[in-house]
Amino acid sequence: MRPAQVLIAAAFALAVAVSVSGQPKTDVVTLANGDRLTGEVKLLDRGRLEFSTDDAGTLYLEWDKLTSVVAGMRVVEVVTEDGRRYLGRLVPAVPRSLAVGGSEGVVVLSMTEVTIIRPIGASFWAKLDGSFDAGFNYTQSSGIAQLNVNSDTLYRKFGSQVRLTASLTATATDDDDGRDDRALLELSYLRYPWREWFVAGAGRIESNESLGVQLRSQIGVMTGPRLINSNRGHLSIGAGVVLNDEVGVDVERVQNVEGVFVFDAEFFTYDRPRTTLDVNVQYYPSLSNAGRHRLSLNAGAKRELFKDLFVAVNVYNSYDNRPPNPAAERNDIGVVLSVGWTY
Repeated sequence: MRPAQVLIAAAFALAVAVSVSGQPKTDVVTLANGDRLTGEVKLLDRGRLEFSTDDAGTLYLEWDKLTSVVAGMRVVEVVTEDGRRYLGRLVPAVPRSLAVGGSEGVVVLSMTEVTIIRPIGASFWAKLDGSFDAGFNYTQSSGIAQLNVNSDTLYRKFGSQVRLTASLTATATDDDDGRDDRALLELSYLRYPWREWFVAGAGRIESNESLGVQLRSQIGVMTGPRLINSNRGHLSIGAGVVLNDEVGVDVERVQNVEGVFVFDAEFFTYDRPRTTLDVNVQYYPSLSNAGRHRLSLNAGAKRELFKDLFVAVNVYNSYDNRPPNPAAERNDIGVVLSVGWTY
């Protein structure tokens, strides 16, 4: 196994080692019909409140079906649709309102404008969210076997987050005639110093033998706005600069300075079965090698089969009009069907 793939395997091990928080379940939510539930607020995101109870397990409550949320024992971060952020405890309020009690007093918000609630100050493991999926297929007539693994782990703090993403596509043939492996590992940090604008930095290593890239190491910085932050979808764009070092197949090592433009969108429904659609486009015009362009497209759709178990379709396209090895392919397109779980 190549070094990049070893690192990615280690990332998968970290992603699945998430523990359960031991916080006392003293939070209270009130449903639209007047029923009250006692438990622990885990997360509000994508229009659903994740609420852990002792008797019924973890519930996913539609945000517009609740009339109040009280979490007076723990500190939480509250984010509104227009990017305002508050840190404090959720104290009693009038129906369809959320009262955040912080160091500067109590702020009362309409529940319709609140898009994110997440606990702050819990254990390290309690701040993690993520997903993991894997797929395998083998065609006897062609003698081709392919393994696909994807992982996404997110660590959140007030106004910032750290993300670790990894993917691996390993292909083997009966006659061992060439390889077509893809691997990627990326660690990124994102912070919102202003209401709707973010700054981010990331480091990435990847390999793509179809495009003649044995190993590409990359670091970069970026800034941009979040244009949509609602209970139905998120949309962000950004621009920045990256530095990379490329080791091509049978060619000399080269260094590049590139611009980067990013489009990132998420759309989702929270009525069961849960469905999500994610699209990420990254465009890299070279600043040190005029005329070279790279494009990375990753799109995925997930639909829930049972509680926390989903089927996923992922489409990827990597394009390089001047790959390190001129004899390599310029385009690498694939479609992956997999089954996975969320945690």
